[in-house]
Amino acid sequence: MPPQFGDFNLFGGIYRPAQLIVTDNVCVSPLDYASSGIYLTTKSLEDAKAVVEVRSIISNGEKAVPASKSKDTTPGQETGMKPRNRLARPAPVRATIFTEIKDSAGQTVAKTSTEQDIPSEVSVTVSQSLTITAPHRWQGRQDPYLYTATVRVQRADETVDQVTQSLGLRTVAITQEQGFLLNGKPYAVHGVNRHQDIRNKGWALSPEDEESDARFIKEMGGNAVRNAHYPQSENWHAINDREGVLLWNELPLVNVTRDTRAFWQNSEEALREMVCQLYNHPSAAWWGIFNELGTRPMPPSDEKLAHLQAVVKEIDQNRLVVSASCRMQESFNLVTEQIGFNTYPGWYHPTPPSEMKVNIEKRSAEVGKRIAISEYGAGANIAHHTEGALFQPEPRGAFHPEEYQAFIHEEEWRTMRDNPLLWGTFIWNMFDFAKQGRKEGNILALNDKGMVTHDRRVKKDAFFFYKANWNPEPMVHITSRRLVSRLQPVTEVKVYSNCPEVELKVNGKSQGVMKPDSLKIARWPVVNLQPGINTIEATTLANGKALSDSCKWFLVQGAK
Repeated sequence: MPPQFGDFNLFGGIYRPAQLIVTDNVCVSPLDYASSGIYLTTKSLEDAKAVVEVRSIISNGEKAVPASKSKDTTPGQETGMKPRNRLARPAPVRATIFTEIKDSAGQTVAKTSTEQDIPSEVSVTVSQSLTITAPHRWQGRQDPYLYTATVRVQRADETVDQVTQSLGLRTVAITQEQGFLLNGKPYAVHGVNRHQDIRNKGWALSPEDEESDARFIKEMGGNAVRNAHYPQSENWHAINDREGVLLWNELPLVNVTRDTRAFWQNSEEALREMVCQLYNHPSAAWWGIFNELGTRPMPPSDEKLAHLQAVVKEIDQNRLVVSASCRMQESFNLVTEQIGFNTYPGWYHPTPPSEMKVNIEKRSAEVGKRIAISEYGAGANIAHHTEGALFQPEPRGAFHPEEYQAFIHEEEWRTMRDNPLLWGTFIWNMFDFAKQGRKEGNILALNDKGMVTHDRRVKKDAFFFYKANWNPEPMVHITSRRLVSRLQPVTEVKVYSNCPEVELKVNGKSQGVMKPDSLKIARWPVVNLQPGINTIEATTLANGKALSDSCKWFLVQGAK
């Protein structure tokens, strides 16, 4: 079963809510890959009208019963053979399937009904077409408008089952000319990756934990999440439906494949489950079928991967099939219709972060189209800091300064922002996450590349860099604030702000007013600290209101 390997922990047990579902014999089937049993497809979407196809799988679980014994002699009795038990199949059930779509105010905007005979021990797919006039589109973060679609099953004037699903009307596409399109218009994909673990909880997250994670991403300004490297919860998808966040869902084909029938059967089964279960979520925009294959010896897999892409398109023709690769000149890079690359210049390779530009150009040229950067970043321990000139730390080493992580993200975002060879970017990672066997950053069993710590208590400097660039809400943030004990009396002060001007004060004395640059960074390169405690304050005006941020630094006596 996939994953055969992965640079993340696999937690066990029942870590999501479990339900016992009891139905009438005639019902919307809960047995189609554990999906809702109804599939909502936007067949067309125009300003004047939208056409929605609703496919409902209606099941009749009434079983055949033994036929009453006949008084006639059977051929079996004539020859001394035992009579066979005969089963009488019940007559088909005549069911009426009512489907109704309501807007967010609860007003009915479309409805229809269909009568259908459902034979016993059979599931029948009932397809219905509904038209919504003047449709309200699901517009991502700007306007995540949701309808509801309800399928009600009635037999003999009695309602025996009902299923309701959210419905978001939207289209997604990627073109070479314009990049990612939401509802036919260019949409900048500012994405993050997410693992579903929290310190001391593993994968056993509560709904409140998932709501909290979504708030962190919203505050930072993210509008897309790559759910790495496995399908994540139904509740997580419902949250992102409401928040207008695009999701990249991923089959856990990670690093290696196996050349066995069972492995590929299990992979296909897992893929069908993922697509069917998450089909109705407007937040689901991409289906990912692999991550970082080829990092270990594996059999040729292109034919099997191409089959998996065909399986997705068989079920869902309206979303994009993607993959994430970390290797160049591999034939599997050409399998999926779209692709992202995981690359870490300045971290895992002794190259400056400016190498990101070259990496993008080479990888885009290899596949002949726009790509995504599906992973990039650097590690940071919030207790590790460096003064003065930065240097590249050892990625597997014990020292991971927060200042270097921020530098990597500043310079790589400089390259990726508005890059015409990209259709999206996804930071690795939104949150620090557990990985048994890692020994780096002076913390065991942790990948510390997150924008937020594993316990969700501290937002790192890089978080505020993206907040300044992605979230239009006015803000100001002094970086390197946790480097409290200082040895250099002359230092640079760096502030992130999306406001026009920022004033810096040290111990109440103005150090001047600076205009943040195009990356929302304001710098005061020469600031003198006094021995002992120094109060650092950055202030700005936003819409006539004062905003400020402050911290205290301590210059060690006798420092030079």
